[in-house]
Amino acid sequence: MCKLLRIYNQNRKQIWFVILIIIFIIIIIYSLNAVYKKQVEENTSNENTTEQKYEKQSESLVSGTTVPEIYKEDFGNLIDSFLSYCTEHQPEKAYGLLSKDCKEILYPNVQIFKKQYYESKFSDEKKYSFQSWTAGTTYTYIVKIFNNMLATGMGSSDNYIRDYISIVKEDNDYKLNINEFVGKLNLNKEKELNGLSIRVDSSEIYMDYEIANFTIKNNTEKTILLDSQKSTDSMYLINNKELKYDAMGYELSEEDLTINPGEEKQISVKYSSPFNDDIRARKYVFSDIYMDKNDIYYGVNNETIIIDIMEE
Repeated sequence: MCKLLRIYNQNRKQIWFVILIIIFIIIIIYSLNAVYKKQVEENTSNENTTEQKYEKQSESLVSGTTVPEIYKEDFGNLIDSFLSYCTEHQPEKAYGLLSKDCKEILYPNVQIFKKQYYESKFSDEKKYSFQSWTAGTTYTYIVKIFNNMLATGMGSSDNYIRDYISIVKEDNDYKLNINEFVGKLNLNKEKELNGLSIRVDSSEIYMDYEIANFTIKNNTEKTILLDSQKSTDSMYLINNKELKYDAMGYELSEEDLTINPGEEKQISVKYSSPFNDDIRARKYVFSDIYMDKNDIYYGVNNETIIIDIMEE
């Protein structure tokens, strides 16, 4: 015993130094394990096994419904694959999972997809989670993209990039619409008034707004002004719940709204109509049309065209 005490007294500084080093290493290991466990449990879903069938991810946060059992695994695997390709830096494979409409409207080629989507969200090492947002006529998921704290030593679970991804059926397969693009509706509804024809060709639905694409044809000998832009609520849509949403007319120039004699032109109008699974646009209204552009200076009454896309 005396010998041990003597050895301790002679080397106590070194012994305590080693003990402190060991305690410090244990604390670091414990802290890293705690951070990793929290991140895995709260913020990631890419390590879920197929046996779990994405049960948690299939519970819709907004609609209060659940993704049907027959779709849970397929939809979960599809979103998992897309996000995994992005985090593993394989953007070409991720691009292959996008729908035709998503490619045509947002990302016509893989280079644009890389620049505008992949590089802005996945330039660093990332992890992700996803959860059903709505499950009804449309299946939309909210996605959170986090810094991989263990790989980068940066970031927090409270800071993330958000996106919404929707599932669409295409050629007997399922594809993805990303970057808050929900989907495209082909409408092809037309109204005519005194030689002015307005056809709504399609509508592009996003989480926070809608864009309607129109073909306008002037079959008269006068220059027509589709809207004077004197008011912010003269172009609008009415949905199937009879709610009105104004167009963002300030994004259009006078030239956009001017249709010359015999001219046919395409214009796109954005409406401040947020996405809701059971709500759709019913009517597109132009209530400030001048059949002769010069009439705007003489107080001549304007005209109104209402395109009811649900009208048989």
